[in-house]
This record gives sequence, C-alpha cells and structure tokens, in this order.
Amino acid sequence: MDQSDAERRATAFPDIEGTQGRMNDPDGAAIIKGICGDTMEMYLAISGGRIEDACYATDGCGSSHACGSAAAGLARGRELREALRISPAEVLDALGGDPAVEVHCAILAVMTLHKALAEYIIRFEES
Repeated sequence: MDQSDAERRATAFPDIEGTQGRMNDPDGAAIIKGICGDTMEMYLAISGGRIEDACYATDGCGSSHACGSAAAGLARGRELREALRISPAEVLDALGGDPAVEVHCAILAVMTLHKALAEYIIRFEES
C-alpha cells in the first residue's frame, strides 16, 4: 500500500465529537512538534481532579488527526492519574488497530496529552 492509500484510510476515522479545535482558557495545554514535522496541540478543562473536556488541533496528516481525537476522547472523564496511564497502544487500540494509523502519531498525541497534564499539575497542584 502506498502512502496515499494509507492517508486515505487514516482520514476515514471520524473525529470523536467535539474533540477537534482549540479551547479558550484551558486549565492545561501543550504543543509539541513531532520529528515527522506534524504539530500536535492538546487542551484540557479540569475540575475536581477530573478531565471535563479535552480537545486537540494538528497541522498533520489524517493519522495525526485520528490519534489526536482518540487521545482527547480517551482522556475525557478520567481522573488525572488515570489519564496519565493513557498509552500510545491504547490510542491505537481505540482506533481499531488499523495499519493506516501511524504509531509515531499515537506517540505524539499521547506525549502532548501528558505534557498538557504536567502543565496543569505544575501550575495548580504543586504550587
């Protein structure tokens, strides 16, 4: 399968409703540029130690969009420590293990989620 076929298959994954886009005044946020050149952004709204909302933005490929959406969707409703356990493998599993989804995109999405969590913890819980 060539790259264009992989891209078409990755874009076939629907975004989890409401996960795509930027958030005004997030409690935690992060931006990471991956080694592939894609930039992933993750925004979190946190209340009572639980992620009430999570959303992502990326300038990347369909695989990056699918992984960002899955990571944000998996984080919603979880307590902070539970969200820290989200792994690239869990993101890939949430997307059905389709080979069109690139592993490095799942890693980038989870790294960005964890960085947003760290930013929140440093700002609000460790001060």
